[in-house]
Amino acid sequence: MPSSRLTVAVGLLACWGAAGVLAACSDTDPHYGAPDGIRGRMIDYGTPTMTTPPASEGGTTTTLTPQQAFHAVYMSVSGTCGTCHLMGTSGAPVFFGADEATTYTKFKAAGYDKAGSRFYIKPSHTGPALTAAQKKLMDAWIAAEAAGGSGGGTVADAGGGTVTDAGGD
Repeated sequence: MPSSRLTVAVGLLACWGAAGVLAACSDTDPHYGAPDGIRGRMIDYGTPTMTTPPASEGGTTTTLTPQQAFHAVYMSVSGTCGTCHLMGTSGAPVFFGADEATTYTKFKAAGYDKAGSRFYIKPSHTGPALTAAQKKLMDAWIAAEAAGGSGGGTVADAGGGTVTDAGGD
């Protein structure tokens, strides 16, 4: 009889283990859905999202104000660049502020709102270089600033659609 109890106990443990693995692997976040449903989609952290088809397909072009365009830049680079360039970690130059508004002022003062700025062309160093997506966001901000603060920056995602600021954090 002890062997049948052992068999039942092992069987129950195996079932509980399998249920635990299934529960751990099934992310059903109500905002984003299951992993198969979000594969290939960008998660909205308040960064730009595609809102219209490209103008060549009958869509419209949306212009961004410099602040909207910078918001997208800030949300994209603050995690990778701000970690060192906020506090000057390991001797890094400080050009991030405590918040987005302060960082905007510091970026403008450093000339990062101009084409070919040191921030834009900086290669990989102790930290990473800007990604292609981050450079597109920078291009939109530079264009918006060049338009004299009345908008002018537009961003196209990899699929060619126009991207606008989604707001939020």
